[in-house]
Amino acid sequence: MEKGLEISFQLKNDREGQETVLALGNLTGNDMKDELDIDWRIFHVTLGENKFFKVLYTGKKVGKLHPGVEKRIREHFDHLSKMDLNDLLRQYKEKQTDSNFKKVDIKELKEEYDLWQDKFWLYF
Repeated sequence: MEKGLEISFQLKNDREGQETVLALGNLTGNDMKDELDIDWRIFHVTLGENKFFKVLYTGKKVGKLHPGVEKRIREHFDHLSKMDLNDLLRQYKEKQTDSNFKKVDIKELKEEYDLWQDKFWLYF
């Protein structure tokens, strides 16, 4: 996969939180996939004692060379995140009935701290 856009955020690690993550990630991806030819992955990340969600959007038009595309994806994701939860989940369920709707499931991912990438070490 090409380099792309990463959106990380924390929600409750319960059923409602996971449904919200799936709705945000999959709706944004499906709304943009035809126009921007993007792909996406959704992760539940464990980093030490911390847990958070990460959505990665990739494609030939997603990256630092296309800041306008990244901005559009972020703004769309942000717009969906501000919706009422019931409206978001209703819209998600409605759009899943479309045969072209692509659903990506959440994958578990464990990350380790990389102290060599920590900015603290740049001061030595």
